[in-house]
Amino acid sequence: MVNITKPGKGTHIEHSDNVSATNNTITWDGELFKIVPKSFFAAAVDGEILQIVFCALMFAIGLCKVPSRNVRQAMISFLHALSETMFKVTGLVMNYAPIGIGFSIAATVGKNGLGVLVSLGKLVGVLYGTLAIFIIVVFVPIMLISRVPVKKFFLTTWQPFLLAFTTASSESALPKAMECLEHKMGIPKKIVGFVIPTGYSFNLDGTSLYLSLAVIYCAQATNTSLPLGKQLVIMLTLMLTTKGMAAVPRASFVVLSAALGNFNIPNDALSLVLGVDAFMDMARTGVNVMGGQKETQEYWII
Repeated sequence: MVNITKPGKGTHIEHSDNVSATNNTITWDGELFKIVPKSFFAAAVDGEILQIVFCALMFAIGLCKVPSRNVRQAMISFLHALSETMFKVTGLVMNYAPIGIGFSIAATVGKNGLGVLVSLGKLVGVLYGTLAIFIIVVFVPIMLISRVPVKKFFLTTWQPFLLAFTTASSESALPKAMECLEHKMGIPKKIVGFVIPTGYSFNLDGTSLYLSLAVIYCAQATNTSLPLGKQLVIMLTLMLTTKGMAAVPRASFVVLSAALGNFNIPNDALSLVLGVDAFMDMARTGVNVMGGQKETQEYWII
């Protein structure tokens, strides 16, 4: 879609000699080796999501081996209370995001002119169209093959999808998604409680598509040559680096910035993408949530 419509063509952004301001280089072996951290605190400070997930899994396994049920329950209650509190803290911080986005759009338009809004509109439209095609061409056939009731599935998942879409946060839709699957689809709680959180960390279809499109758009906007073979490598690399990404608004922007530097694409178009990132974030988050619910339904039937 992005190669056909070319939303970045005609933007004419003058890029500097600096290819990217980030020093993060993405490689396959580097991402695999980074899964095991030096310590949990180092992973938390550096924001390495995969390392944090690894530490969480090790901690969960250790907690399961504790013989005392009272100790296990006390720790689970503490962690639950901590997670609820941190969700609220994140919500308070993200309340100020629209202000920053508004100033970012104003700066972008002031620097590049009103014509850039047409390019950004095309970018948003291409993403929405691509995600819609992905749902029809990929999600629906897989559900038919897995004998998932398609009509009932969409009637059940529209509320979590709408919640994720409006908030651009998978975490905010998690309780509603689990509730719908348990009470409306009749899926056991133990399956829902395992598959959906795992999918939130490791199966982010919407995010992978969004990042691939955004990288190609930045290349088009800065007149950077990007052959089809290199585009495939970028897509496969982003499929790996999105694993364990935080399910909060604008989390994918960090990976996008690192990907541009890794593939020698000027980062001058990042300010453009940031201006409409909120609108694109809504769509990719909704698809992520829908994909997690689909996987839960398939796991239960299989």
